[in-house]
Amino acid sequence: MLLRDFITEARTALTAYASDEAAALVSRLCEELLGVTSYAHIVHPEQEIAEASLPVLQAALGRLADGEPLQYVLGYTDFLGMRLRVSPAVLIPRPETEELCRRVISACNTRFTPALSAPPSGTRSRPGQGTTVCKAPRAILDLCCGSGCITWAMARAFPDALVVGVDLSAAALEVARGQCEALSSSSSPSFGRTPVFLQADVLDVPALENTLQEMLARYGPDAFDLLLSNPPYVRESEKRQMRRNVLEHEPSMALFVPDSHPLLFYQAIEKLFSGPLFLRDALMALEINENLGGETRSLFAKKYAYSAIEKDFFEKDRYLFVKK
Repeated sequence: MLLRDFITEARTALTAYASDEAAALVSRLCEELLGVTSYAHIVHPEQEIAEASLPVLQAALGRLADGEPLQYVLGYTDFLGMRLRVSPAVLIPRPETEELCRRVISACNTRFTPALSAPPSGTRSRPGQGTTVCKAPRAILDLCCGSGCITWAMARAFPDALVVGVDLSAAALEVARGQCEALSSSSSPSFGRTPVFLQADVLDVPALENTLQEMLARYGPDAFDLLLSNPPYVRESEKRQMRRNVLEHEPSMALFVPDSHPLLFYQAIEKLFSGPLFLRDALMALEINENLGGETRSLFAKKYAYSAIEKDFFEKDRYLFVKK
């Protein structure tokens, strides 16, 4: 079969997508599975698809046509220069989460980031302007870690730090732990200490504190100085705004919270952060619901020395930074 004919048929088959998006998906699929450029069918109109490759390509196209995200079809995605495994057991890492990691790394990297005077609590700032600078962390906690994208990003950025990822889902933790093999067999940068992954319920704060205390006693630092989290924050009533491929394929337990209690994860995180497991100058960075920025910040603003909301690249309230 000619490559150009497959591309034409494939774009037509992806009826759930706009034409430009369908073209981009087919182009990426061919690039990843066949190793061809996006313009190969134009420059070489007579190029044929190897017979052995066609069944794999058609099976992948069928999954895309059913609405399955491309990252699940391929089995991986790219995140901050790392190629990470993904499966339906975990959320697909988003660009917004990459940006959260970049801002945290910048805030903690005093070699490259000048000291910033913290604006008043609650300041809404442009990207990178409001984040307070802190020292390089020695112990980092990632709550609701899912695929481990934040955990592994922090482990790469701070190779001397103890980095701990926590999630309730055993299937998600299997993916997160498996990144070690995926990263070691790829061209991704090398790491220092391998992250530690723990199965625990973030909402059960007393039990989580006990688990983390035992872990700290075993591995080193007395307390954490950095907490990150991208917890479930989409209200059930907001489902109608979401796309089918997300609703039908990504894990709902990692996405949704009840309308009656939309901040339950942030309340649990605040309770944990206020306790003895975190140093007095610890920094916290959270991804938040764009529609609940003020309500989320109010959980922290009166209690901590610094709190600020930052906008993402779509000018939506997306990040909350808090420092003790």
